Amino acid sequence: MEVKQTVFAKAAIALVVLFALSIYAGYAIESENYSKTEGRINEFQNELENAMLFSLFIQTYDHSDSMCTVFKDQIAESTLQTRDVYIALEASRGGVFTQYETLRREYFLANMRFYLLASQYKRECNDSDLEPILFFYTSNSDCPVCAAQGKVLDSVVAECPNIRVYALPADVEQVSMIKAFKAYYGVNVTPSIVIKDVTYSKPMAKDEIEQKIGCIVK
Repeated sequence: MEVKQTVFAKAAIALVVLFALSIYAGYAIESENYSKTEGRINEFQNELENAMLFSLFIQTYDHSDSMCTVFKDQIAESTLQTRDVYIALEASRGGVFTQYETLRREYFLANMRFYLLASQYKRECNDSDLEPILFFYTSNSDCPVCAAQGKVLDSVVAECPNIRVYALPADVEQVSMIKAFKAYYGVNVTPSIVIKDVTYSKPMAKDEIEQKIGCIVK
C-alpha cells in the first residue's frame, strides 16, 4: 500500500512540475513575442517622428520637389510597416501582458498621425496622385463584412501604389481621437470608408474604390 502511495505521490509531483514548466515556457515565449512587438511599435513611432520632422521642415523652409519626394518616400516606407505591426500586435492579444491595450492605443494614435501627415503632404506638395483612405471597422466583435472589406482594400493597395489605407477600429472608445475622427466624418456604421473626404457607409467593391480614387496601376 505504501509503495502505491509513493508511486502516486511521485506521479503527482511529476505532473505538477511538468505543468509548471509548461506555464513557464509559455510565459517565456509570450514575453519574447511581446518584446518583439513592443520593439516594432517603437520603430513605427520613430518613423512617425521622422515624417513629422520632414513635415515641419517643408512648412518652415523648403517646398521644393526634392524635399517633397523625400517626404513622400518617408510616408510610403512608414505605411508599409503598418500592416506588419498590426499583425504582430494582434498576435499578442489575450496573453498575460496587460500592456497590450497600451501598445494597441499607441499604434492607433500613430496611425492617425500618419493619415494626417499624408493628407498634409498631399496639400503642401500639391500631389494629386497620392490618395490616403480611412477605413473604419469593428475590432471587438465578429464583423465578417469588415474582414471582407479589409481584403478588398488590401488588393487595391497591392494594385495601386498611390493609395495609402489607414484602418481605425470604430468600436474602441478609449481613444478620444478615434471618436473625433468618427464625428468629423459622420461614421455610424462599419465598415465605412473615407475617400477624398467623402464617407461611404457601406461595403465597396474593388472596381468602385479604384474608380473613385483614380488608381495608378503599377
